Amino acid sequence: MDILAKRPRASASHPRATRSLPYPQGLRERRPVIVESRTIRGDHRYLAGLAAALRERSAEEAGAPVEVHFADEGDRIHVIVLWRSPTDVREFVESAHRDLLGFHARAGAFPEVERVLWWAAEGSAVTAQEAASRTDHLREHGPGRRAFTLASPVPAPV
Repeated sequence: MDILAKRPRASASHPRATRSLPYPQGLRERRPVIVESRTIRGDHRYLAGLAAALRERSAEEAGAPVEVHFADEGDRIHVIVLWRSPTDVREFVESAHRDLLGFHARAGAFPEVERVLWWAAEGSAVTAQEAASRTDHLREHGPGRRAFTLASPVPAPV
């Protein structure tokens, strides 16, 4: 099912401002979570619809993530989400392929998706500034403990 097909071309529900959501606290142990910083660039006329489709899809995933940052900057969408495992991220990426195909059908090109992953302690604060720093680190030094990709995973810290 192409969730993007249900979306209008522009969406007033995605204002061009940063929005932060609190991460739930209160769990007994602070196990590691995987942080995903995702930036999507493409035809601005279709980005809000794609972002809405991806948000809806992630809410349906078994390992549904917690969104801690969302920014619609017009020519790009930036999202930071917390996942329980790299497997959950991979399953989301695979299921979202249909949404990217829908975007391609409307825009005539695929969006550019940049994804950076790292491990954090459950409940720790994650900021857009930290995501930018880790993205820069990945670009300059390649994958490692500080930042990695699905193609170059790093095991969870113990």
